[in-house]
Amino acid sequence: MILEPRAPLTELTEDQLTSLYDRVDAFTNRPSYRNCLIPGCMKQFDSISWMSGDPPPRPELSGKGWHTLGSGSIFPAGGHICPDHAPLLREHFPRRLQLPNGRWSIDCACEWTPTPQRWHGVLKALWEQHILTVTDVLPEAPPLTDPEHRTPLADLDDNTLAELYDRLWDAEGELVDAREAGRAVFLAYEQQRKLTGEQATLLASVHNALYSLRSNLVKSSRDWSLERTDAWLWALLVGWDCEEEHQHGEDCEPGAFDDVAKAHRWSDIRIELARKHRSVLAQAGPNDETEAAAARAAMLDKDARR
Repeated sequence: MILEPRAPLTELTEDQLTSLYDRVDAFTNRPSYRNCLIPGCMKQFDSISWMSGDPPPRPELSGKGWHTLGSGSIFPAGGHICPDHAPLLREHFPRRLQLPNGRWSIDCACEWTPTPQRWHGVLKALWEQHILTVTDVLPEAPPLTDPEHRTPLADLDDNTLAELYDRLWDAEGELVDAREAGRAVFLAYEQQRKLTGEQATLLASVHNALYSLRSNLVKSSRDWSLERTDAWLWALLVGWDCEEEHQHGEDCEPGAFDDVAKAHRWSDIRIELARKHRSVLAQAGPNDETEAAAARAAMLDKDARR
């Protein structure tokens, strides 16, 4: 290390002090370049000037438009993508997969998945090779099952034979995982179908029960606005407001909810609660049944009373 002679304080000039501060600033605020993760891309940006908001050392080192990858991809430490390759990354975003058999693979956004590997560190190189292939920089690799690319028996060694066994075990493991996943999906579908059928049956029963109850209230000659409890039942099951789907105007019979609520001294909270419950029952209950449906419901009630 070469050290320049230090000037004594008594001999230090203004120019020497300014030069000293400039050199200190240059060493303290040195540029920190970040490279694009796409293989073959030579673009960089200065992260120090970008984070501090200062102009970059050169215009081409600006961080405008760059994207940052977190640790959720195959890059444990994250990384950066230049603006030109951001669309390419969106189409081929790599997500690291840890398989049940202890192997590692990649879930690419384009649905590409390489052969499972024993060490996750090689995933980055596999993805880079995939990017070079889809961008036509490298030719398409031959399939692993191509007979023309099989290693002859005389050329096999311990490493190539172990790799063949690894591929076989990976394929067997994937087959077992696929069967288990298919069985789990089938069981979940059957359970959902059963639950959906039970819910449909229950909703139909609730629908009929609400219609029967509402029909009996409407056909009764009783004045349901006199008693507090009767008025509450009518508010929930039938509704005091006009619920017909049309433009409400002067020719529309106004609802009596405000008058009933005032007569029974219902608080604002109770009024809001009644309208809230009524809106739910109006969706679940039959409010526009035909006369034939009413006759069927009445017949069912008559048979049930026998």
